[in-house]
Amino acid sequence: MARTKRKFAEFTPIEKDPDTKRARQNRSNLIADKKRKRQHNEDDNAKRIKQNNIYTIFPNISHSYLYNKQGMVSFSPTYIEYLKESYEERSYIGKPEYICKHCNAMFWYNERNKKDTYKNKEPIYSNCCKNGTIKIPKYRDPPKFLLNLLQNRDQPVSKHFFQKIRQYNSLFSFTSMGATIINEINKGDGPYVFKINGQIHHRIGSLIPSNKNEPQYAELYIFDTQNEIRNRIKALSKQEPSEIDIDPEIVRQLKEMLDENNPLVKIFRHARDILENYKDIDISIRIIGADKGDPIQYEMAHTEDLALLIVGDFTLEKCQRDIIVSTKQKGLQRISILHPAYLALQYPLLFPYGERGFQLGIPYYEQGKNCKTKTKRKTITMHEFFKYHMHYRLGQPNPFLCYGRLSKQIIVDARAMEDEDRLMYISRNQDKLRAEYLQGIFDAVEKGITDGSQIGKKVLLPSSHVGSRRYMIQNYHDGVAICRVYGPPDLFITFTCNPKWCEITSNILHGEKPNDRPDVIVRVFHIKLQELLNDLWSGSIFGPAIAILYSIEFQKRGLPHVHILEWIDKKGSEITPNMIDLWISAEIPNPHKDPLGYVLVAEHMMHGPCGEKKSKLPLYEKGKMF
Repeated sequence: MARTKRKFAEFTPIEKDPDTKRARQNRSNLIADKKRKRQHNEDDNAKRIKQNNIYTIFPNISHSYLYNKQGMVSFSPTYIEYLKESYEERSYIGKPEYICKHCNAMFWYNERNKKDTYKNKEPIYSNCCKNGTIKIPKYRDPPKFLLNLLQNRDQPVSKHFFQKIRQYNSLFSFTSMGATIINEINKGDGPYVFKINGQIHHRIGSLIPSNKNEPQYAELYIFDTQNEIRNRIKALSKQEPSEIDIDPEIVRQLKEMLDENNPLVKIFRHARDILENYKDIDISIRIIGADKGDPIQYEMAHTEDLALLIVGDFTLEKCQRDIIVSTKQKGLQRISILHPAYLALQYPLLFPYGERGFQLGIPYYEQGKNCKTKTKRKTITMHEFFKYHMHYRLGQPNPFLCYGRLSKQIIVDARAMEDEDRLMYISRNQDKLRAEYLQGIFDAVEKGITDGSQIGKKVLLPSSHVGSRRYMIQNYHDGVAICRVYGPPDLFITFTCNPKWCEITSNILHGEKPNDRPDVIVRVFHIKLQELLNDLWSGSIFGPAIAILYSIEFQKRGLPHVHILEWIDKKGSEITPNMIDLWISAEIPNPHKDPLGYVLVAEHMMHGPCGEKKSKLPLYEKGKMF
């Protein structure tokens, strides 16, 4: 065949118009859809292979159940897993395979910022570091002894340590936690929950105990250190009489670890040496605070930068932001939440190197690089500081997430710090919030107040403060307004978090339990809640929705759940009993016709037998079921 000259069409320049950008977007979306379909086909092939394997295991799949004495049906675990995975519309969000390019925080694809992701053509997540504006160095690896306990959680010593980690931390803490801890909620076999009542405040005493008083907290680092281990266990037995199962060998090794690495412990040990050589001398330890103008210390500070040892009397005029602990001190001193050593003094096992915590004046990273971005705020807030640390980063130790029950305690403590910080701001800015209060006797008389205790400045909480009276009233009015427009709701839906979701169980570290990682539980629950709301709004389940109202709550055992009210667009037709029967069923599904429904109901909506042998269950109180 003879070769012919290829004909080329004449090139015509493309005009710049708004449709060009839309065409590029459509083309990129088409490529993404093809990639998604290809991945879906690969998943289908893998599912088909697994299904063939299941059929080889269960050649007669319709008769793979067995009847037991109670009349129920039990399936093999392999068949149950097959039933769950064979459901095509099963909600599965995968693993947090995406990493923030600024701080290496792991996140799920569903958590991406959709607007920035669409603009940058890659998944963008900004809830961790605000697109790189927050730069905080990672924590150092724990000392060798503590690292061995973290990495070998299968060992009996490590299991004992993490079960009693709060007690071991209390043995070495410098400060006491002034809050009512509710331990009754942990009676039984349920997951551990750290719950408090009242306001949290940390307090520190003197260097030497007063007459006829046993040493405790910071005093144990100085007084009678020859019997230090016995004194620490004795002090703990008085605070928590039920928690006396403490291993002295672990206490000894933790003591040596802190003596070697913690700069705050070193300064207290130095004070002990001086008091032993000069018994009648008066000394004080000044734990240095931070002011707004002070430089931010990201790296490990020297001992003299954290605390100073002062001999004799000194003035307190220049030490208003510092913590002063002396031999002559009487009573307890409350520590400010803005002090950099606030958490390091309470949690020496989480911060074995005495790392500084939040302090005022930490600038955004862009401001330090002379960035031209105009932002109203120039420094990091306390909420942003803790939110940064609540994200897991692969290969980086995190005291807020990786220490089991003690991490739960510090998360509650951090939340209390945020609330106190916000309340302090509201109290100082009442005039900016346009709050009205009584300023004097004349205003009080005009308002009809005759009792002297009612006269004074009244601090009012705005509706923007979550949990305040105005916040609750505003949300109530919003709900009533929806009812006024659309009438009473049609459906009341409850959606509960399941700690056995594969997204939760597959994303916890080795040796951890789901309740040890509240960050994973909350994030997975939020993603699945958004999927449920999208399904409700789409109308594919109950029909088109015209309004949805929901409220998220936490159960007594720490798992979140949501109550949803839905208004359905009935389009002139009323909801009949037959429609309700299609949506709601109070029967156990037939294992022949609906084996998956039967498995799910038996697993999640029914519990085992009760009686004297199960008296430790959470639903028993004082030997009786309530």
